[in-house]
Amino acid sequence: MTGSDDARVSATATEWRTESRYYRRPPGWGWLLGLLLIPLLLGLIGWGTLSKPKVSVSTPSIGITAPSISVPSLPSLNFAPLSILRNGNDFTLTGDLPDLNVKTALLNALKAAFGSGVNLIDKLNIKAGVSSPDFSGLGGLFKAAVDVPDFNFNIEGGTLTLTGTAPSEEIKAGVEAAAKAAWPNVTIVNNIVVKGAAPSGTGSCGDLQTDITAALKSPINFETDGFTLTAAARQELSAVAEKLKACPDAKVAIVGHTDNTGNDAINNPLSANRAKSVGDYLVSQGVSAGQVTTKGVGSSQPVAGNDTDAGRAQNRRTDITVS
Repeated sequence: MTGSDDARVSATATEWRTESRYYRRPPGWGWLLGLLLIPLLLGLIGWGTLSKPKVSVSTPSIGITAPSISVPSLPSLNFAPLSILRNGNDFTLTGDLPDLNVKTALLNALKAAFGSGVNLIDKLNIKAGVSSPDFSGLGGLFKAAVDVPDFNFNIEGGTLTLTGTAPSEEIKAGVEAAAKAAWPNVTIVNNIVVKGAAPSGTGSCGDLQTDITAALKSPINFETDGFTLTAAARQELSAVAEKLKACPDAKVAIVGHTDNTGNDAINNPLSANRAKSVGDYLVSQGVSAGQVTTKGVGSSQPVAGNDTDAGRAQNRRTDITVS
């Protein structure tokens, strides 16, 4: 090889090295496979980690249940009707008692409160099986009511109604307190009026009809063929009696009615008996008998249709009118 040839070879090698700095051969299939396999392997590793079963640790729940305490309910009171009406030194007793021992205890309690000279008008009935209150506190009640000359004690079911005319609010409150002390489980209805005070409501005897209508929360109705007053009716009529006693010059007319069941031969006396039941009760509560008149008109004055049970029930009634 001549010198010129050597020079050409050297120049060629120098040019190749210079070009090789700017030129690389494209990557082969190995690089491409590596780029594809690496993400795949990473994905498989991650899936294996996620698919491992999870171990859940549950903590036991502790429930604390407070023991339930059942409070026994008091038995409902269902005393037989009993009325004790005072008129000065006279005491009229009506109603039902279970036996002679209870009756004797009742009479002795009144004698102890007012002395042996008290006049006891005994209209009591003995009915085995009926319930009556404990009379050990009766003397204390009547001593508290010693200044109420027309005091009336009326108990039925679980309700005790007190009526009469007291000389002061203190006496009225004292009678109620004595009743509550004697029978704490009984409902006390204190209808005692204070002497000289206007009847509750509009405040004058000129508005007595309005007051009586307000006192009668519902009409005085009766069962078919019956003329017995219910406990609710007696309680409302006790309030009516107090208003009438506060207006002694007032006159009260009571009219009894029936539905159209039956004929006049049945309905006319039945309606008269209904009116009489109301009138007698008012008198038993201290209303003057001279203030009260009663009559029956049978089925001649209905206030509702007689073609339904509800209508007939409304017609079996009494009307109370004052003048």
